Amino acid sequence: MRNRFSKRSLLGIAAGLAGIMLASAPPALAQTKLQVAVANRSISSLPLMVAKGKNFFKDEGLDVELEYFTGGPPATAALIGGSAQFLVAAPQDMLKAIKQGQPLVAIATVIADYTGSIVMRKDLADKLGRKPGIEDLKGQRIGTLARGGFTDVSTRYMLMEKGIDPEKDVTLIPVRGPDRQLAAGRANELDANAFVDPSGYIAVEQMRDWVYVVDITAGEGPKIFHDLGFIALQTTRDYLKQNRPTAEKFVRAMVRAQNFIADPKNQAEATEMASKVLVGMDKTALGESVKASHNAFRPAFPKIMIDNNMELLLRNKLIEGPAPAYDVAVDAAFEPIWKTYVSK
Repeated sequence: MRNRFSKRSLLGIAAGLAGIMLASAPPALAQTKLQVAVANRSISSLPLMVAKGKNFFKDEGLDVELEYFTGGPPATAALIGGSAQFLVAAPQDMLKAIKQGQPLVAIATVIADYTGSIVMRKDLADKLGRKPGIEDLKGQRIGTLARGGFTDVSTRYMLMEKGIDPEKDVTLIPVRGPDRQLAAGRANELDANAFVDPSGYIAVEQMRDWVYVVDITAGEGPKIFHDLGFIALQTTRDYLKQNRPTAEKFVRAMVRAQNFIADPKNQAEATEMASKVLVGMDKTALGESVKASHNAFRPAFPKIMIDNNMELLLRNKLIEGPAPAYDVAVDAAFEPIWKTYVSK
């Protein structure tokens, strides 16, 4: 018996059924758009670069746009003003804002340890005939990035630890940008410099006319810098109250990136992603920074980090005690996500 349907008819029926199935299929999930204020463009924000480069945010249904600022205060203002939903910055400004009644809160650490150094001109260090120490900075001209910025505050702290008065015994000179700091040293206008990675590596290992006074990334210096919550992921209590699932997705993507960075086999790929954001930075130096600090990108934010930041601020007379309560400054409900991080 002949088939009642021609080949053309069968194709038409199949096409019709496909159309019905497509029409009834659920629509693709819309990506949640987020604006993230980043205090500065540096290797310290590497998990952001990796989370975007590896599509970890996209996997969580997030469309994340990063806006880089020239410091913590303007980036914090963007969060408080509502133009950003998340902030990636040092927690010092957050603690000061909380003391002033602003409902800011940390929900994870981006990088736990301060990755930086203080270097001295090699010609001056050679005269000592030994590795210079903080005590050898007395009477010297020291370049920092900005008055009240982290390199300035941390340098003052280390000087005071050795009994050196930052206002009387040294000259701290704010210089915008590590390139200018290095140029000022070559012109004999500075004797030492405080750097955030990878600038110290460039000065010591590549230029070879500077030597380390203290290499904090390598574990030297006060212990306070090694569990500091150097850069934290922050938001507002109001946003968190209304958008906790979104915040959880953001933290999951960040911790996934931190796990990626912690694995040594991914260092070259992480360096490549960093080089696309930190345009103009030496790729070898970036690679060495990723290698040296890969275990510093830890998400947990324990109470010791609040204590250490408060000590740093109090010693510099940038805040008055007491410290905000831990459960006011940090939302530890994200701890189950933090614990998915595994150091290598």
